[in-house]
Amino acid sequence: MKQLRIYISKLLIVLWCLMPLASHAGAGEDYEEANTLLLAARACLAIYSDRTGSLAYEYLEQEGWEIQPFIADGDIDDARFLIAKKEPADGGQPLYILAIAGTETLKNVKTNLTLGQVYFSGRTPEEFAANAALKHMPDTVPKVHHGFYKYVETAFQAKAATKDDSTPRLLSELLLENKDRKVYLTGHSLGGAAATLAGARLLSLGVQPEQIEVITFGAPAVGNQAFVEQFAPVLPVTRVVIQGDPVTGILQGLSGYEQFGREILWNSREVTHKGQHAMVGYLDAAIKEYYDKRHQAEQTGLLTLPVKLAAAGAPSVYVSPARNDLPKELQPEFWYMQQAIWDEYRRVLPGYRLAAAVPESVMRDQAAAQGCNLLIVPEISAHKLKTRKNTYYVTLDQTVYDTATGSILYMTSFSTSTDNLTPLGALIHNIRGTTADNGKWLIAPSD
Repeated sequence: MKQLRIYISKLLIVLWCLMPLASHAGAGEDYEEANTLLLAARACLAIYSDRTGSLAYEYLEQEGWEIQPFIADGDIDDARFLIAKKEPADGGQPLYILAIAGTETLKNVKTNLTLGQVYFSGRTPEEFAANAALKHMPDTVPKVHHGFYKYVETAFQAKAATKDDSTPRLLSELLLENKDRKVYLTGHSLGGAAATLAGARLLSLGVQPEQIEVITFGAPAVGNQAFVEQFAPVLPVTRVVIQGDPVTGILQGLSGYEQFGREILWNSREVTHKGQHAMVGYLDAAIKEYYDKRHQAEQTGLLTLPVKLAAAGAPSVYVSPARNDLPKELQPEFWYMQQAIWDEYRRVLPGYRLAAAVPESVMRDQAAAQGCNLLIVPEISAHKLKTRKNTYYVTLDQTVYDTATGSILYMTSFSTSTDNLTPLGALIHNIRGTTADNGKWLIAPSD
């Protein structure tokens, strides 16, 4: 009995030691997944030509993605999608994203539901086309939504180029030629359903499951039970759903449709109420999930954010925590806005140092003591428009001081409405505009 107690005690000690390691590993994996989901959400939004889409497109390009947008006439609707490619810094295989646009409104979703199902099977494009044309197929064979299938047909005609070969080729060809290449297939709403079909088709053409990752946002079901039975065991699908999104379950109300894949359920934290299905709401949630998971990884010591080294002779910059002048209802946004500001400074201000939350006069002394030439003080504010429901103007003011004299070198202010952005999205737009003016002040003050 004594030996048994000793054995149990040792076992408990081992398990206790392993628990923090498992927790730490989980935080790291959660951060990596959140980073991937944010990338996919930005790609989904970058397809659209409105202001939010243009901003997402610009941010992807700034992060090194080469983007080829496509708009093609389809039998049902214009198919909008993009292929993005990024060459890794270590010289490895390029990474691809195929993002497919979806329909934003519930009305359009219902309209496309009248199109019925087609037989989904084949090992070549010709076989897929021939099988889809067959009529009166039984429900025991894989069948999918006709409209989604048409979207996929159009997207599969798009071609991309590699770094070593400028001749554009089909995405399926690029993946089949090199088993180390990988593609993220993503989309919002109907585009997410089409992305799932694109993954199933790539597998049918011979692409390996480890080369594919499907990520959908607010996507309805794709096909019947036979389709799910065939592809659920082999196709990696992650379905991101904001709680209350009406589109994700609308097709299950009809006979012949089932969802599959791993579901990630998010609560909407978007305060201006864009709706549970809007892609800007999904992006807002993705950004917040990313910052939450990144913070957890930092707290466990698994992640240290890099700071670029300043070039010789460049001014050293001290950055103040942002002043918070947001109204009460937007206070939950402030922490995320602060993270976004620091990220942008990290991107454009090599060698910057982050100040502690102390009075501004003390901060200038601290900056000078650490050899910093410049002090940046950002301030976030917002006011609600009386004439438009749930609409704010979010403002970011930035003041740049000469630490030696305390004089103001430069002031700038950017304001953005939340007409088609969330408050966090509006702030991110502001900080990008603010740092675009760096050339006007990012010089060492004269003695």
